[in-house]
Amino acid sequence: MVMPSDFIPVAEQSDLIKEITRHMFPKLIKDMLVLMDIDEKLTMSFNASAKDFHDSSFARLMLEILGTSQLPAHALQVELTETATLEAGDTIKANIMPLREAGLGFAMDDFGMGYSSLDTLSKWPFTTIKLDQGIVSRMMDSNKSSTIVESSVRMAHELGISVVAEGVETNEQYQHLLEAGCTKIQGYWISKPLPLDRFIAFVEEDIRWSGIPIGLIHMAIIDHVQWRKQLVSEVVKLAALAQDSPQRNCQNVPPLSCKDCRLGQWYHGAGKAFSDRQSYIELAQPHCDFHEVGLLLVKMIQEGADLEALTPHLRELSDHSMTVLSKLQALENEGLIDMHAAHGEWTAHSLHPSKCND
Repeated sequence: MVMPSDFIPVAEQSDLIKEITRHMFPKLIKDMLVLMDIDEKLTMSFNASAKDFHDSSFARLMLEILGTSQLPAHALQVELTETATLEAGDTIKANIMPLREAGLGFAMDDFGMGYSSLDTLSKWPFTTIKLDQGIVSRMMDSNKSSTIVESSVRMAHELGISVVAEGVETNEQYQHLLEAGCTKIQGYWISKPLPLDRFIAFVEEDIRWSGIPIGLIHMAIIDHVQWRKQLVSEVVKLAALAQDSPQRNCQNVPPLSCKDCRLGQWYHGAGKAFSDRQSYIELAQPHCDFHEVGLLLVKMIQEGADLEALTPHLRELSDHSMTVLSKLQALENEGLIDMHAAHGEWTAHSLHPSKCND
């Protein structure tokens, strides 16, 4: 067997990569139709070359096949390496945009391996970054690598894009990533590459890996603090303006609904994993009270209030915020205790993944 690492670089140099991609894509769609019948939530990520988008023909072919097969575009994600996007020009980006607009995801593969990942990320419509396996493999032994991983996860969260850690091979790496807030991984810890029939069997086993998404609580804490700072900064700035200033329309305030802010999205989404905890239950009311004060502050600004009138309510906002943070920190502490206790049990049981039905 000739491995992809041997023949893909040769194909890239000779432009045969375009023929390979066009040959394999219809096969991928056929396999996806089978897999979607088993689990319609699956997303298939596949590698493409920047050369595939030198003109618009491949993008048109993709959209045509998707339309014929009735496969939802969001079920597919195109992976491009940072090197490929660095070498690509505006024409390639223009040929990619119709796919992005149709709902396909785009992932930057090997994020952190190149020298200008951040610049590339700012210019391209990526929906996912895939942390390079080199950084992931070093993070347990290198504080710098660990910090890069944690910062990358936080940055992706801030940008509203997904993050996948590549090359995860041990339970220790897996637990460390969970604590950092990364909940999607790829590597031998999950499975080695499988042919379609064995992959179908793997999916139907419905395996669940023990783990608590503790890092997402820390993300929620940071999100809450940032929301409060953004609102207070905007309110204080606007309070100094004339009462009839058109800028008092508060266009730049963060989402005022307690369900629409990032903490609220976590609470009603991934945070439900902690719905049996008292700290989680007790978080709802002070969070809603916090947002009620935020709504009042914005209304007062729009009605021309000055800083003296706003100050008591700013103090009230801080009081509610401290309550919210205390509940989140209590929940984080409980989660950390449970996570490390579960990690010890896994180690004692030879690190076999547990199975359960949701």
